[in-house]
Amino acid sequence: MEALILGAGGVGLGFVSELLGRSGWQMSFADIDSDLVAALKRYGSVTFNKVGAQIEQIQISGLSAIDLSSPNVRQQLAEALAAADLVFTAAGAGAFPAVGKLLAAAAESVDFTHQPLNVLCCENHEDAAAALREATRQVMSNPELLAERFAFVNTIVARMCQRLTTDERNLPPVAPGLDAVIVSEAYQLFPIDGSAAAGPVPEFEGLRILSGPEFEAWDHRKLFAHNGVHALLGVLGNLAGHTYMYECRQDPELDEVGRRAMWEEVGGALVRAHPRVFTCADHNAFAEDLYGRITNKLFADTTNRATRNSLRMIQSQDGRLSKAAEFVLRFGGQPRAMALGIAGVMILNDKPQQQVAELLDYIDPSVRAELIALTEEAFATVLTWHEKANQQLRSFVQ
Repeated sequence: MEALILGAGGVGLGFVSELLGRSGWQMSFADIDSDLVAALKRYGSVTFNKVGAQIEQIQISGLSAIDLSSPNVRQQLAEALAAADLVFTAAGAGAFPAVGKLLAAAAESVDFTHQPLNVLCCENHEDAAAALREATRQVMSNPELLAERFAFVNTIVARMCQRLTTDERNLPPVAPGLDAVIVSEAYQLFPIDGSAAAGPVPEFEGLRILSGPEFEAWDHRKLFAHNGVHALLGVLGNLAGHTYMYECRQDPELDEVGRRAMWEEVGGALVRAHPRVFTCADHNAFAEDLYGRITNKLFADTTNRATRNSLRMIQSQDGRLSKAAEFVLRFGGQPRAMALGIAGVMILNDKPQQQVAELLDYIDPSVRAELIALTEEAFATVLTWHEKANQQLRSFVQ
């Protein structure tokens, strides 16, 4: 089996490569980093650092690479796509316009072995498949061909991966001589939306094909429990002066806020929203594992990484905090912890309390007024806590 992976970053090299490599697949990575591509082609392998209870170096062989800045890139991509059994995109949502152009050109010039060819979208973006499909359709001269050529499939990438420099982590690099270190955690599941796939999806380690409703439930859990609580701890940890996410767990007040969000707020809403998929026991086991992964000291995730481009966390395009709070309200909960996160993002970005209603104007009208009022209350609490380092957060969520 052969796969083309568009994007040789943390997810591609630190997750997809392992799942496919352990299953005997051949892989071609396409990326704009010429030095990285040259090293992957030279050595035919990648090394990444897998973090669990300890750090283990993993080497995956059987791969090649395509330099997206090379003059004959279209021919190389055409050959890789023609031979591919699967395509993975792991370039980030910001790269969708560029990835869409590559796929559009291929759709109108390549005879695929499989038609439609499944494109598994690994970006950390709500409905990434629809966004990439539209980015591709917009630049096709014959958009009707798109459905014949590609089936865009959402995935749930819950393994956290970091691409760092050797100065940031003194660990083995991706390849000898490269100033690039991949650190990823020990999480193996790779769920996909089976209802969107064209025909049988070839097997590889970790693959879990979910039905539409089951995938939606798992996707909500990833967006709101994983992304949302990670963002909440990152924002409040940043305001508290913590460098690492594990320090949030060591901070009794932030730990209490994070646990309320993970278990009571989001967990309760998930069980009420998807009773045929999740039980309280299911969520408790999931939450215990996830909370430990988010705050794993060996993974050494930073609050700065967790809060990069933080304003998006309360905007409609992402909204991992605001939409999590909306979800909790819609299913009968009180998102007091998540409201602290929304307020924290506003303070990090110098947004005054008076802008709460404006920033949350896209929220479902049935719960919008309640979330605005809760966020305005939370704003005053976070501002006072941040300025005076008191324990008002704990009082707010109790």
